[in-house]
Amino acid sequence: MKSQISLLERFVNFVLNILIFIFGVIILILVYANFQTKILGNNYNDFFGYSFFEVQTGSMADTINPGDLVIVKLTDNIKLNDVVTFRLGSDYITHRVMQILPDGSYVTKGDANNAYDEPVNKNQIIGKVVKIIPGVGIIRKTILEPSVIITILITIWLFTLALKDEKEGKASEIKKERKYVSWDTIWEKTSAFFVYLGNGIVFLTKRILAFLIKVK
Repeated sequence: MKSQISLLERFVNFVLNILIFIFGVIILILVYANFQTKILGNNYNDFFGYSFFEVQTGSMADTINPGDLVIVKLTDNIKLNDVVTFRLGSDYITHRVMQILPDGSYVTKGDANNAYDEPVNKNQIIGKVVKIIPGVGIIRKTILEPSVIITILITIWLFTLALKDEKEGKASEIKKERKYVSWDTIWEKTSAFFVYLGNGIVFLTKRILAFLIKVK
């Protein structure tokens, strides 16, 4: 029975460590991105030669849909049929290269558009799309809000403290009374964990559904 409790605690700690790591990485990325745009004054982020943009319109549907995230390699080595991101005024457009003109400029078009765009100069090109991650915009607008991230991290931290206190209390009780925890206790703690996890999933699902309803 004691080994069963130890296994459960290791599993819970493993899950919590993964969640803390994921949210820690997200926070570092957000801090670095804001540092580049707000402090350094860059127009877009540069993560070791790559940047990312969230697509807002359906001009590239069904290849790229609104809310998708595109990872862009910062390069000027552009070929025919590449999907590129370029700057147009204060906006960033992601379209496909249809023609390369003799002067080195590019004619682009959205896959869902009927008309070609005006020629794009080489200095307007940010880079070419190398990866499309569907639906990231929905996640960003629901889960990645600062208030939600802070709430989740505080909840994880409090849950970790509760587990630690419970573990220390059990160790002290076992040492004094020399008793083992029953299977009923193991089942109770396991059930409580999955109820807690289920409530978290329900909360996040409601956030996503609320956003989808708002969009419609």
